[in-house]
Order: sequence, then structure tokens, then C-alpha cells
Amino acid sequence: MATKDTVVISDYFGVETGNKVNKIEKAGVHVHKSAHVNAPIIEEYPLTLECELKSWDDETGILVGTIVASQVDESIITDGKVDLDKMQPIMFDASTSTYRVIGPVVGQAFKDGLKLK
Repeated sequence: MATKDTVVISDYFGVETGNKVNKIEKAGVHVHKSAHVNAPIIEEYPLTLECELKSWDDETGILVGTIVASQVDESIITDGKVDLDKMQPIMFDASTSTYRVIGPVVGQAFKDGLKLK
């Protein structure tokens, strides 16, 4: 999962093709082989979801997978759970072609809407 601290390498992985250059080597990241899928784990990312491909649609570009394992760095764990405030995940804002840190909690799922029931 891309974070504020990994924005440069995350963007690089998106703008460079692996057909022309070894992106792992060029980015200077450290990897080890996943024990669950045929893919590397990039150690600079604090959270990695290991997935198996279920389907891919060439027309829409929609990829569907199943998460089979995860790798989580202790630095982003609070009370046994991933702490997004510590992790600082980013999202792509297509309207401005920028990356934004996902922000603070603004509501409680499955609770706040009950006020309207």
C-alpha cells in the first residue's frame, strides 16, 4: 500500500515500464520473495497484501483478486490493528493529478446512519 513516505517510489513504479528497466533496482528498494504468491514483497512498504488473481478484464482494466496473506510492519500497529494515522496511506486525486494522504476519521461506519432510521 502506498504511503506518504513511499510516494516517490510508488509514482515511479506507475510511470516506468518494467519491460525496459529493472524498476526494483532503479528505485533502490529491498525485496524478499513472498511465501504465498509468486511476487516480491517490497520492504519499504509498511503494508503488503498478497493476492491471487481471480479475473482480469482487458476492456475495463478491472482486476479481481483474493487476499491470501498480508505483511505488516510493527511500526504501523496499534492495539493489534493497522493504524492508518501512523501508516499515512495515500490516494490518487484524478481531478488534480496529485496524491493525497487519507485523512482523519469523520464518522463511524454502521452507526452514524442509524440516526436516520
